[in-house]
Amino acid sequence: MSKKALGLAVAILIRRRICSGLISGALGLIALCAGASPSLASQCSELAGALSLQLENGAALVGPATVQDITSGSYTPVGSTTPITGLPPFCRVALDISSTGDATQSQILVEVWLPESGWNGRYLGTGNGGFAGAISPTALAGGLREGYAVANTDLGTGVLYKCNGLYCGGRSGLGGPPAGLNGHPDSIKDFGYRATHLMTVAAKQVVTAFYGNPAHHSYFAGCSTGGQQSLMEAQRFPEDYNGILAGAPAYDRTHLHMAGPWFYAWTHASTSSLLTVPALSLINDSVLQKCGGHDGGLAGEGFLTQPAACRFDARVLQCTGAATDVPCADPTATSCTCLAPEQAAAMNAIWHGPVDDRDRQLQPGLLRSSETPVPLTAANPFGNLGLVFGQSLAEPPYDGLIYWALGPDWKWQDFFADATEPAAMLSSEIRAIDTTPVGDMSFAQALNATSADLSVYRDSGSKLMLYQGWADPLIPGYAAVDYWQALRRNEGGKLADYVRLFMAPGMWHCSGGPGANAFGGAGQGISPKPGDPTDDALAALTNWVENGLAPTKIIATKYVKDVPAQGIAFQRPLCQYPRHAAYRGSGDPNDPASFDCVRGEGDLIIAPAPIYGP
Repeated sequence: MSKKALGLAVAILIRRRICSGLISGALGLIALCAGASPSLASQCSELAGALSLQLENGAALVGPATVQDITSGSYTPVGSTTPITGLPPFCRVALDISSTGDATQSQILVEVWLPESGWNGRYLGTGNGGFAGAISPTALAGGLREGYAVANTDLGTGVLYKCNGLYCGGRSGLGGPPAGLNGHPDSIKDFGYRATHLMTVAAKQVVTAFYGNPAHHSYFAGCSTGGQQSLMEAQRFPEDYNGILAGAPAYDRTHLHMAGPWFYAWTHASTSSLLTVPALSLINDSVLQKCGGHDGGLAGEGFLTQPAACRFDARVLQCTGAATDVPCADPTATSCTCLAPEQAAAMNAIWHGPVDDRDRQLQPGLLRSSETPVPLTAANPFGNLGLVFGQSLAEPPYDGLIYWALGPDWKWQDFFADATEPAAMLSSEIRAIDTTPVGDMSFAQALNATSADLSVYRDSGSKLMLYQGWADPLIPGYAAVDYWQALRRNEGGKLADYVRLFMAPGMWHCSGGPGANAFGGAGQGISPKPGDPTDDALAALTNWVENGLAPTKIIATKYVKDVPAQGIAFQRPLCQYPRHAAYRGSGDPNDPASFDCVRGEGDLIIAPAPIYGP
């Protein structure tokens, strides 16, 4: 730090302590305090000159920090025309960091939002989604409204590669370079783990510079890619955070992205294998009719409480040739009564999940009841990121990451000996991706957060809360369970001392779905009692870390049409896994008090083979 910057920082700190009453007894100081703003707005404007970050391993700022005082209650994010409203006054600090000091190979955008009053004394790092490519203002605004000093990063995929959440590489590049991050090992490492850590290192220093004191506790919350960021932090940088809230973690990154072509190949093997919206509606209705109400939940409520216990076979829906058959081939039809054999085979394969040519499980399959069809519309072009959306694309969804390893000439059919018979993926192709060199490590090592050794994180006293929707149509609900099982094999009965898992029946990817889906997770609607550990997962985490009160259940809320302003439709307890909520048989079924947390009946969990899994 320069002498000028150091002097300014000290002056800010002294004035803040004097005017807040930490130093008193000198009448001559009244003039100094009278000239200072009662808020921290002046400190925000002064922060730009006083800020000097000490980064790690050759990392450096690309250009000066941007410091902006936002006091209007409204902020329009960069690149957007839609303002975020209802914000408290805050200081916005925007940074561009190169992890290596070479801005041609690494540029990571970071933003830190600091409440100018009402700071709760905590720092909150937040996650992103998909391939990131931009700061998530929604994540920042959510943390800010709850009193946190909050940070977010674009994971280094925006400035140099023009990525967005859905796309980051291919044959054309989709506006960015072909094959995305291919040939740029520093940026691949940034996306995998360095960007989040550097965000954390920088943000903590910004917090200390602004408030004059460090945060008394640090937390991280994210879902999907944010869940992968969460587990990377716990595994690689266990001293960064006191508590981590990880939703639907994309921790087995390379294999998760490889599973997409396998699902896609089954539904595109022939003109008869596409799972149309009417076909998915028939399948989903039949699954719920057979298994609903027999797993602790209620019949007719539109989701399963224990979908892993459901054994429904799609072949029972195949057309028989009867005159009353209405095949599900027409995607524009409003209904149908039976499946083509190819459709039934595709659905069963998707439920089972991808295997390689040695019949080894690569990833778990999607769970029964996750096939809920959500039509694509102009207002909602991505549906619920499920099978309808995935099938609509010209190639498998989220396959950009595979181009990072294999280059722009790769095509999804290369995964199979015969793309018209996608019974298994080629283990040679899986190995080629996982072992692609990324500097001094492999592609899998740079991107996968699969270690089950969290001993350093545990020994520091930190806590980890995992959650996922059982009806997730993008990352299989089994995924969080598989990681929890791996931790339990490593820790045994002591795991609950610092790790707890909560599965949400009927919730889609991170949010939404027919089940109770608002409980303080990333990207969800606000819980009815924000900041209350009984129904706010982040508050439950802070209560566990700071007060030693470990959560055993969290109340999840289903709003009418998922709109909080329209009121509560029903609530359910999310139970500490492996327990689940079961209706007592009496009482208001919309009241969480009518449900008990009980042991399951024994789920059929399809876990990855040891060579592929955590």
